[in-house]
Amino acid sequence: MEYNARPPDSSNLSERAQESSMPAFLTRVSLALLALPLGGYLLGNLADRQLQGEISWAIAIALLGLTAGLIHLWMWMKRPAL
Repeated sequence: MEYNARPPDSSNLSERAQESSMPAFLTRVSLALLALPLGGYLLGNLADRQLQGEISWAIAIALLGLTAGLIHLWMWMKRPAL
């Protein structure tokens, strides 16, 4: 029995990382994982000052920004290659 050693198929993530330049890749990742949650926190902090209540809007909107950033990265990685 002959064994054909083929290299494993690379995932979409590794293909995207190899195709794009490193600054563009890091910009997209930092925008999704840092800027969106930080912007959400700042917006939530403003809402906390205006709306006095039991809910921490800063945490809620920061988590919403993080979720949106992760979904954005997932959709970017799963898009068809150009």
